[in-house]
Amino acid sequence: MDVDRHAGAGHPGGNASPGATSGPRHFTRFSLFQRLQHIALLVSFLLLTITGLPMRFPDVAWLGAVYQLIGGLPVARVVHRVAAGVMILDGLVHLGYLVALLVQNRGRVFEAWPMIPNGKDARDWWETSKYYFGLRATLPPYDRFSFREKFDYFAVFWGLPVMMFSGLVLWFPVWFGNRLPDLAIGIAYIAHSDEAILAIAAIIVWHFYNVHYNPDKFPMNWVWWTGTLSEEEIRKEHPLEYERLVGKSGR
Repeated sequence: MDVDRHAGAGHPGGNASPGATSGPRHFTRFSLFQRLQHIALLVSFLLLTITGLPMRFPDVAWLGAVYQLIGGLPVARVVHRVAAGVMILDGLVHLGYLVALLVQNRGRVFEAWPMIPNGKDARDWWETSKYYFGLRATLPPYDRFSFREKFDYFAVFWGLPVMMFSGLVLWFPVWFGNRLPDLAIGIAYIAHSDEAILAIAAIIVWHFYNVHYNPDKFPMNWVWWTGTLSEEEIRKEHPLEYERLVGKSGR
């Protein structure tokens, strides 16, 4: 039985508070609105990757075959631009959401935006490194977001503006070419291309492993779809949040 009551509007995703129940308890990790934002980002990112990589590596035969499957270069261009529009809109919606959280929490930044790195994240990184080198018996207790998750989040937060502005320059080269220095188009191409490769690598190497492919979650962590964690999962992965939500007594 799920008990998904939001207990902290200042936390992106909304912390959940358990209610009295005889069945297994679940806790809201991400709200429906956040899950929709993530799905929009996921779909647009996949479409941009599928249609963008063949342009980045035109000499790779199997990537050219991808274009043939989706209808050729003209169709790929349309899909790429529509997906780009979705990603830009999703980013703007998320930015508005962050502003709303800040207003709701009366300007208390760390309460409104718990994804902001802090000193504990640096200590957690160090203690986690010691654990994996066999110098510590247990992992440090993580709060609502671990340093890994914050790294994930800010990789997108940094990458999206770079991709957005450079992509717009390439989308409208005449307009921007008449208003920016001569090097702008070339810089935009390099920034867009290299940032895209970096983003794809970060998703495949870092995000997919930490979220889905690690032994505790393989082959899929379904929290992105259900929005909930079991009591066992939240107690193990986010013990400080668990204590804050139900108390050290576990009630």
